[in-house]
Amino acid sequence: MQKGENIVSIALAALVLLAVIALQRKWNPADLKDVANSAEDFIMTTAGIGGQVPDIAGYELLKTFRLGDYRAGLYRATPAPLVFAQGRLVIYDHADQPVYKFETLEGSKDPWSSLYDFDGRHGLTAQGARARSSFTRDLTGNGVPDIIVGQYSGGDHCCTAATILELGKDAVTPIGRIDGIDGLPFEGLEVRKLTKGSSSQCVAHRPYLTICGNHYDAADVLTVYAFTGGSFQDQTANYSDFLQDVLRQDLAKWRQDKNHTMDLLQTVAVDFAVVGQKDAGKRFFALNLSQLMPNLQSHNVDPNACLDALETLVDRVTAANQ
Repeated sequence: MQKGENIVSIALAALVLLAVIALQRKWNPADLKDVANSAEDFIMTTAGIGGQVPDIAGYELLKTFRLGDYRAGLYRATPAPLVFAQGRLVIYDHADQPVYKFETLEGSKDPWSSLYDFDGRHGLTAQGARARSSFTRDLTGNGVPDIIVGQYSGGDHCCTAATILELGKDAVTPIGRIDGIDGLPFEGLEVRKLTKGSSSQCVAHRPYLTICGNHYDAADVLTVYAFTGGSFQDQTANYSDFLQDVLRQDLAKWRQDKNHTMDLLQTVAVDFAVVGQKDAGKRFFALNLSQLMPNLQSHNVDPNACLDALETLVDRVTAANQ
């Protein structure tokens, strides 16, 4: 009863506060919808209806995520040093009991870990007061909500690991992990429906460096993860139509002179390899490398060494998809 009485008291306080706001706005009808939204946000945040999470000694709470029957809190050790600090992401049940925990690394200024926002842009929450977030979605088609947790390693030009969790009625269960995704969460991960059906696929982007250039010249190598056998696994070879479409799009980009860059040239060569045409990829790279000779010379890169490195990469990608 005490908890219910507290919620009612807070709700009444919210109504009083919003009445004052409304009087200050002279009850402008155009603002009434915003006032209603403000009331909902105030009550949800202050009363903790599916919102607040417990405090952890020695940590500051950075963000709270509402996950249906569960909630999650992202914490950072305090005081934080200049660059990064240890963190935790904890998932709680409706009784505020922890049911799943990640040890994380967080930036001292901004959080590095996050949950994939399915209503955001490329998994990132849209900015703005009216932005709405949705961190759960049924990815497998079994009617149970899932989440994707992204954890950044803190390395230069490196990596995010994505963990897919199923939020079952009685337990939170990991059903997939994708390592080595480029950039911060979720710069190198797409959630898409590549075929007709109720399930979704995860498309990971990984940069593969060669002697031909630096990180920004790396090939963008795609891997498709699909739910099979109880977990998300590498199923790239089963999505040939999608991969052929990616090849066509990248070839169209290359036809524009402004896009003649080392990263796109290496990516197209790998695109050919992913669809089973590695020899075509090697030929395409060799025939077009001369256009980038000034770039190689400026970095003191031997063109023959670059060709050898590309062939090694193509062979490696081909073997991985067989």
